[in-house]
Amino acid sequence: MKKTIRIHISGYIFNIDEDAYQILKNWLDSISEKYKNEEDGEEIVNDIEMRVAELFEEKSGHEGVVTQKEVDDVIKIMGKPEDFEPEEEEESINFSFSNKKKSRKQKRLYRDEDDKILAGVCSGLGNYFGVDPVLIRLFFVAAVILGGFGTIIYIVLWIAIPKAETVSQKLEMKGEPVTIANIEKAIKDEIEYMKNNWFKKKKKGKL
Repeated sequence: MKKTIRIHISGYIFNIDEDAYQILKNWLDSISEKYKNEEDGEEIVNDIEMRVAELFEEKSGHEGVVTQKEVDDVIKIMGKPEDFEPEEEEESINFSFSNKKKSRKQKRLYRDEDDKILAGVCSGLGNYFGVDPVLIRLFFVAAVILGGFGTIIYIVLWIAIPKAETVSQKLEMKGEPVTIANIEKAIKDEIEYMKNNWFKKKKKGKL
């Protein structure tokens, strides 16, 4: 009979067997080591841990015991820091976008509040179906003008579709694999975007 250990990951509590815990700890330690000297390293590690918790929740739930198989599956999905090859990763991402049918199966429907006019419903639908959000917005405007039902449909979708809050959800929304490399890239892109916006606002304020 294997000993189980109670662990906390991103606010989730799991029971994990001793062998699986050691593998998970070594993997997470290697990730922490990789990002410890980076400016946004703590945020990257936190998002990786959040994704690990989501995957454990899907595979075993709070009541089940996380075994070595679940840990191995998570590491296989997320990847190892020492295995990163940017060129291959870029090819993988490009391939997922080129194959729309396959990409849609990998996507999840979320509201995209990073590109919203009201609630991000149209942007979310655009990401999911690979359509320009402007076309979907025009559809809703036409539905409101011609039949008046566009508002009701929009409100229903607003309530029914969750917003993409975490980095993992934003990657899933776009059909990108939720790997360590993609989480790192997404966080760095987001930080760069926020910095550029801050400088633009600051510059406008001085004029």
